[in-house]
Amino acid sequence: MNYKRACEILEINEITTDELKKQYRRKALLYHPDKNPDPNACATFQEIRDAYEYLLKHECCSGNDSSDDDADTSDDDKTGYNFAVFSFIKNILTKDSRNNLFHTILQRVATSCETNALDTLQKLDKTILIKTRDVLKKYRAEMHFTESFIESIDALIIEKTKNDECILLNPTLADLFEHNLYKLRVGDFTYIVPLWHHELVYDNSGNDIYVKCYPMLPENVSIDDKNNVRVSVAYSVTELWGKETVEVHVGGKSFPINVGLLKLCEQQTVLFAQQGISKINTTNVYDVTIRGDVFIDVKLNL
Repeated sequence: MNYKRACEILEINEITTDELKKQYRRKALLYHPDKNPDPNACATFQEIRDAYEYLLKHECCSGNDSSDDDADTSDDDKTGYNFAVFSFIKNILTKDSRNNLFHTILQRVATSCETNALDTLQKLDKTILIKTRDVLKKYRAEMHFTESFIESIDALIIEKTKNDECILLNPTLADLFEHNLYKLRVGDFTYIVPLWHHELVYDNSGNDIYVKCYPMLPENVSIDDKNNVRVSVAYSVTELWGKETVEVHVGGKSFPINVGLLKLCEQQTVLFAQQGISKINTTNVYDVTIRGDVFIDVKLNL
């Protein structure tokens, strides 16, 4: 085993402890001989393990903590499929979603046959079911589930959400910059919707109301999933000649670009840090204390 070969086996370029563990767990689960019917799966699995141990020991991790592996688990147990599932799920869950219930559900489903897994999923609250489906669909190959299994989960979701309602709102960019709220009336209930969120779910007498916000944006403006705004503008050199600043007007706001700081190149980006739309706070949906960034992509016609 050498460095180049180990990297090829794990399909990894930049060696960091976290990335190494993440890629090892993904590959180990994918080729685990308990689930993978390929006759070469056992040899491939051992090769993956050897590559991981080589890189862990020789290349990047001396003195680094590997405490997220279970210290009480023997080396023999760590080659078992259940432990591979446990380690993989632990690695893919974000800090926001890593709670004991969700972890337990995913592990139970991933280590069951598809019939028993569906039986477990049928008993879940629809919010947890949708969240679970998203993970299983993303990592279907690694967890050895069929496409028809995912389709069965989708059918479960349709059944559980058939009485729910989806409402689409189209705020302007100015609405987002100004933290505007929308008063939504559904039957006898009134909901105050913060328009800078992408999607919110409200309970309405046992049924859910899904409110999705799709801002009406100019063609040269986009918003990413972290609520950063990206604006594309183009100028000729003669257009900027002799000017100290040029104003970019977006959603009722003005962003002055210092012409003297622009480089004489075709494409560049100017950052206006924390001057954009409020960041989404899932704990307090009305929190507007932290704004996202505004990126202005400047194209110079030389």
